[in-house]
Amino acid sequence: MRLIANFSLALLFCFMSTNSNSSNETKTNAFEYRTMQRVRIDFESPNGYVRPLLLGFTTDNAATDGVDYGYDGANFDQFPDDLFWLIENDSYVIQGVGEFNQTKQYPLALFLENSGNIAISLNSLENFDTTINVFVYDSHLDTYTAINDTDFSMDISSGEYLNRFYIAFMDSNGSEDNENVVLSTHESDVKNSTIQYYGSIKTLHIELPDESLSSYSTINVFNISGQRIQEYIMKPNTNKLRVSLSDNMEKYLIVEVISSNHSQRKLLAIH
Repeated sequence: MRLIANFSLALLFCFMSTNSNSSNETKTNAFEYRTMQRVRIDFESPNGYVRPLLLGFTTDNAATDGVDYGYDGANFDQFPDDLFWLIENDSYVIQGVGEFNQTKQYPLALFLENSGNIAISLNSLENFDTTINVFVYDSHLDTYTAINDTDFSMDISSGEYLNRFYIAFMDSNGSEDNENVVLSTHESDVKNSTIQYYGSIKTLHIELPDESLSSYSTINVFNISGQRIQEYIMKPNTNKLRVSLSDNMEKYLIVEVISSNHSQRKLLAIH
């Protein structure tokens, strides 16, 4: 059974004046509350608890990306496994910002005492004239996962994850297939390089481009939590590497190739 983390929503984005005589201001605040664009996010922890988060956009730029009294809701009841907005190094469950800007990203902080599967989902969009795309950006993997129709899900180790996960509204990597972006490749000045996994023989195959033959290349293999589990050094004039993987390897692996003139990272599904 999914249990919802309880916290008070009574004062969130009310924006009502405390001065009972300021009727015009109260009407203005009430109109702003009704028209504010909202993105509601749910975080499900490894033990099944759900933390609701809210991101609100003020059409008149009344709020900023920093801390704004009356617009941001502080997190007063942090749980052992928790996700929240990170604003000026403090934790918030509600974040009010300025007008919606597709290019902006909003940082999340993840704290886990328990390892296991987490999920970040889009609960609802409010007051948008057209549907917007919502992504979870993983800065460690440099991947964008669209959550409009499918949850972001990851099996992750316990620990603190700051400046890794963000809510974004466009895929800066330019992926045309957002549903498969979790398996995308990010490349920098790489031509004809190959990183493949052959499931039938449980072997990782790496072939570097010809321009990398004159230098040493480092091959790193990470698990999904970012822990390096294997490292290989390819000597000059060597551009092929085959690595046999064990039967108990994790479901996903990150393979990183680094040489003097190029780098590449790819997330592979191991089956």
